[in-house]
Amino acid sequence: MTTDQKELRNALGQFATGVTVVTTSDEGKEPVGVTASSFNSVSLDPPLVLWSLSKTAKSMPAFETSGGFNVHILASHQTDISNRFASSEGNKFDGVDFSACDMGFPVLNEYAALFRCKTHYQYEGGDHIIFVGEVVEYQTNPLPVLIFHGGKYADARPKLKKEDADEVVDLHSGKFTENYLLYLISRAHFQTSLPVRQSYIGQGLSDQEFFCLSLLSMNGGLSTEVISDRLAHTGHAPDNEIFERLARKNLITQEGGDKGDISLTETGQGVFIELLAQSKALEEQLTKHFSEDEIDTAVRFMKKIVDISGSEIPELW
Repeated sequence: MTTDQKELRNALGQFATGVTVVTTSDEGKEPVGVTASSFNSVSLDPPLVLWSLSKTAKSMPAFETSGGFNVHILASHQTDISNRFASSEGNKFDGVDFSACDMGFPVLNEYAALFRCKTHYQYEGGDHIIFVGEVVEYQTNPLPVLIFHGGKYADARPKLKKEDADEVVDLHSGKFTENYLLYLISRAHFQTSLPVRQSYIGQGLSDQEFFCLSLLSMNGGLSTEVISDRLAHTGHAPDNEIFERLARKNLITQEGGDKGDISLTETGQGVFIELLAQSKALEEQLTKHFSEDEIDTAVRFMKKIVDISGSEIPELW
């Protein structure tokens, strides 16, 4: 059996681990933090966890004397946080959102799980010090966790249970389960579009008016016929009354009289950008709950659904 350190490191890297950022404060009450993948559970009664830190780490004196630490299990979208706290250069907390717990230790604003600990034991373990902490408080968030495997970041994805793959539609009884694909697609659409819909309705816009603004924002000037054709499949194609209402609100303008192309005014563009920004913010909040691989798979899946089911439907841009 080889004892080469590089090969040993590679072999140990075959064991996938979560990624944590452990924080504390130094004697001057300045925040201290490191990235660690050595975190593990020790006991439930009493509640104990452990992690280890290299003896040569600059932050070692702070962890040895502070009396406690906070362990943050990182979510899959937090690779930048992991890289920042793995570095020994610069102010790691510069630009990072955090607060202080009642012991004065930094608490990151985002995490998949948090364990606030009092230092219970410190053991020497070769070239590392093993810190055992007693958990005094913990919190969890429904976020996918960041994984480290084979020297690279990875994503964790739970496997489906057998019952999740069972028949989801019963045509004899006219029932379907919550795993019915088309039901899920429809429900996801209505739930994710609801906040923006409530917003534009609150601004006095109808569904037809919003769809018209969306189309014009992506395409520039279009005739009334083209706009109606492009939006026919949505069930919200605008008619002349809708165009007149948008014009009265100074959201659109029509060049060359009744037969000219319709374009957004500066006001109309501003209204749509505001709604688009709200939609983008919602997307960012949702995607935090998925790994990059899950998001990529979902995008490919939805594009394929679009290609298969709607070849006759015109593109909106």
